[in-house]
Amino acid sequence: MARKAIDRFNAGQKCNLELFAPTYVVKEEKDGEIKMKTVNLTFHYVFVRGTLPEVKTLCGQNNGFSFLIDHGNLKQRYATITDRDMANFKTIARAYKNCLPYFSLDEIDLEEGDLVEVINGDFPGLVGTYMPKAKSNSGNIVLNVYNNVGTIAFNVKATDVRVLEFSRRSTRANDQIDAFVPHLLKALRHYHADEALPRPLAAKLTVFCSRMGRVSMNNRKLDARLQALLVGANYILGNIDEATAAKVRFDKLKDTITNEWTSALVTLVFSIINDDTARVENLKAELDKLTPSSRAQHMLMDEYAHYTA
Repeated sequence: MARKAIDRFNAGQKCNLELFAPTYVVKEEKDGEIKMKTVNLTFHYVFVRGTLPEVKTLCGQNNGFSFLIDHGNLKQRYATITDRDMANFKTIARAYKNCLPYFSLDEIDLEEGDLVEVINGDFPGLVGTYMPKAKSNSGNIVLNVYNNVGTIAFNVKATDVRVLEFSRRSTRANDQIDAFVPHLLKALRHYHADEALPRPLAAKLTVFCSRMGRVSMNNRKLDARLQALLVGANYILGNIDEATAAKVRFDKLKDTITNEWTSALVTLVFSIINDDTARVENLKAELDKLTPSSRAQHMLMDEYAHYTA
């Protein structure tokens, strides 16, 4: 019905309005059985792309179309969404054969999730809020379409997304960086010994660089540490352009590094990829005066001992 109305309008007005009219569904449980029930929004909530005068003309005709008023916007009377948001919406729609999961966002705190972009899998190019599932390597990507109405891409693997911005409320950025350091230290040993990386280790470096390479960090100290790790990992993988870009970002942040253990880690990474173990030997004497108090610090001391033995 909506499609025919748009086609008639385009033919009569010599326009090229575009229609997106997905079917919305919700989960419904009855007698222990879960089914998907169509929500009565199919013709009441559709999207039309065109110029404002064209859409005004469309809505002025006796065809069932009318504007959605944006009562919360003092500058703009009619509700609109960006082309980028619509592209994300259509990405989910394609994967679900135009049958979109519908729900209200009233009970979901989007600020708890990270802003991500999907780079692999069923939803390439999708940008949305990633909500990790507990004790799982996957999560759901939530998309706020308009006015607290959302849709969702289910069961997206963590390895299939690139983080664009971490939640301000979470410690995930620091946790992921900490978890990656031991893998990079192992890779540095192989690189220094001129050995090929074992495939599982190469995969860990590749995934980290893919996930974290474009993230926007609100903590400059943490960002400096991240960029140093990205320099080392990309250089070992042979991604010279990416390593160079990370080094440029690091150079802008390096003065924020004041912690002596962080400085020691950065020095080790750059020294090994640049084949400059003399810097490691010089710094080891300073580190020997310190008392390591964590597993990570003990591990770093072991690495310095390894290269100076």
